[in-house]
Amino acid sequence: MKDYEGFTADEFASDDDFIRWVTAPGTRPDLDKFWKEWIATHPAQMDEIEEARLMIQAVMEEPQFLPAQDLQDKVWQRIRQTAQVPEPAPQPVSLWSHWYSKAAAVAIILGLGWWVSHQSRTFHMTNVKIAQGDGVVLKTKENDTSLPITIELDDQSIVVLQPGSQLQYPEHFKKGVREVDLVGEAFFEVKKDPDRPFLVYTDEIVTRVLGTSFTVRNYPADVRVSVKTGKVSVLKDSNANESQEASGTVEGVILTPNQQVVYARQEKKMTKSLVEDPNVLTPVAKQEFEFTDTSVATVFQAIKDAYGVEIVYDEQVLANCHLTASLTDVSLHDKLSLICKAINATYAIIDSHIVIYGKGCANP
Repeated sequence: MKDYEGFTADEFASDDDFIRWVTAPGTRPDLDKFWKEWIATHPAQMDEIEEARLMIQAVMEEPQFLPAQDLQDKVWQRIRQTAQVPEPAPQPVSLWSHWYSKAAAVAIILGLGWWVSHQSRTFHMTNVKIAQGDGVVLKTKENDTSLPITIELDDQSIVVLQPGSQLQYPEHFKKGVREVDLVGEAFFEVKKDPDRPFLVYTDEIVTRVLGTSFTVRNYPADVRVSVKTGKVSVLKDSNANESQEASGTVEGVILTPNQQVVYARQEKKMTKSLVEDPNVLTPVAKQEFEFTDTSVATVFQAIKDAYGVEIVYDEQVLANCHLTASLTDVSLHDKLSLICKAINATYAIIDSHIVIYGKGCANP
């Protein structure tokens, strides 16, 4: 393998082996091994590698349909998983135009080579899953503006469609079910209707609700569903029906507020977790987090009630721990960090649970 010492982002993005590693991870174990070791021993060139991958992704995946930050997060996630490198500092969104312009230049230099022609994704409805019998007339709405647009469906449900995204839906929903097909990203505010479940199709998975609000992001690398209010089920088999779901014969997860699931297309795997920045739930939105010599059991219960998250800890070990702090205007992650610092503990998010690790506190 050649010596990549001192390579710029442009040079990485023009290198055949680097392109193959980015566009087809896992298909060449020798490349996976080489780049994992090379990145680990050349941390100073991480910015160049990140920029090169962003440029390749920009050409591969038609970035006019992708929010810049989502693309950055996705690429860094692949780098961290492959090379086990630490979380980088976030890059300004304004850099996207710079990355995309350079990506276009790289595409011209490479003549849109084999990796573009074979692996680029076309964002059109090529596998519509909505049943079209009984005179169902389908409508397609594509947001080709730079701002979100709002669509009101036949049942008075509201869809906020993000730029570059596309929604296909019946002009009139039929009896028994409400179905839409999404490419890109949208926020759904679904009108409650127990007799007609609402289904959002995104290729490999389907999101099923009766009435709630949630966000679906359907992009080439993964599908993400996050819940704002209510409860949704996300099923891996897009042809799953209610009886299959009830019997547990399909793979899926149940999501409640502040939870999300990510379906990674390459690995064909679902991962459930908390959303990146959990919000206080509406019923307790005005709750204050002011604590004076308060037991951590009470503190954790307040957080659980406010955010709807499960907190797991050893009650006996932390029985003597108390907290005096003002946490009202602090994010959930900062709340947890401050609490753990005060009681000499640490926390981790496993699945959608918060797990607290600590050795306890001295007797008061």
